[in-house]
Amino acid sequence: MSFNEVFFRVTCSFFVLFLSTRLMGKKEISQLDVFTFITAITIGNIAASVSTEKTLSIKDGILGIIGWTVYTILMGYISLKSKTARRFILGEPIILVRQGKIMEEALKKARLDTDQFQGMLRNENIYSLNDVEYAIFEIDGSLSVMKTKDIKTKKNKIWKKTLLFPTSTVVVSDGKVNEDALTELNLDKKWLYAQLERAGIQSISDVFFVEVQTDGSLYIDYRDDHLKEN
Repeated sequence: MSFNEVFFRVTCSFFVLFLSTRLMGKKEISQLDVFTFITAITIGNIAASVSTEKTLSIKDGILGIIGWTVYTILMGYISLKSKTARRFILGEPIILVRQGKIMEEALKKARLDTDQFQGMLRNENIYSLNDVEYAIFEIDGSLSVMKTKDIKTKKNKIWKKTLLFPTSTVVVSDGKVNEDALTELNLDKKWLYAQLERAGIQSISDVFFVEVQTDGSLYIDYRDDHLKEN
């Protein structure tokens, strides 16, 4: 290829790739889910091929990048609108340790053995499973850990913080009630609606996100911000 052709190919692939990444949105490398990671590698490979492969026409290469970009945006839109689709496309967090107990089936589901799991804990500066209350394997492959509740000694007396719930739990997401989450907390919709009514909310359609805190209180994000001020 001549210098002019190489320059033209590199310029085209660079700007098409730049526009594609802008359209797909910002996300740190450490936060990429598997699907997005594969998409980024594929689009990068196509862009590189457009720049260097004489047998690949610029038109076909650019169409390939645009095609991958459109499908990625479409999948992102579908996963945003449907929780079921989001679980299928991106997966969902997996609880590996619950109330200090290792969930063996969850480890198998995450395809982790105990050595790998302990290695991930060491990366979080945790060297004993006895120090772990909850461990959650996130969809981006990272591990979120809540350490065992602190036991404080004061004036020769041991005080232990009493929690109604072991961890904060999302019970309403995107305006939809998560009945499975309520069941895990031994709660139901009747309890949730009563708490929302106590907060001055007459309809579930008025809220976008609700999280039950460890002390039983609710964090509420309103669908329309002005409702919070009324």
